[in-house]
Amino acid sequence: MYLFTEVIFYSGQRKCLPTNGYRPDAIFNEMKDYWGITFVELPADKFDDPVPAIIKFTFQDSHYQDVVQGQSFAIMEGPNQVGEGKIISIEIDKCEVNSV
Repeated sequence: MYLFTEVIFYSGQRKCLPTNGYRPDAIFNEMKDYWGITFVELPADKFDDPVPAIIKFTFQDSHYQDVVQGQSFAIMEGPNQVGEGKIISIEIDKCEVNSV
């Protein structure tokens, strides 16, 4: 399963933009649990601008049942929030994301 998302990476939080294969943590719930995610497709080319991205949970497929379309999440590197995102859809099969 894959999460089709829109993400923003904050300027000043990272020296360079992440690329495909980037594996931060994300916080999706009020409990502030850190869940590992992997960016399968990430065509980011500018800080502070929304970009479509495909992510998957790195370690536990059970997390897919705990998220919903329209849900927001924080992108974390340790205690630092480096960006944020929103789930556009949850898909079984991966499709290509086209950069806008």
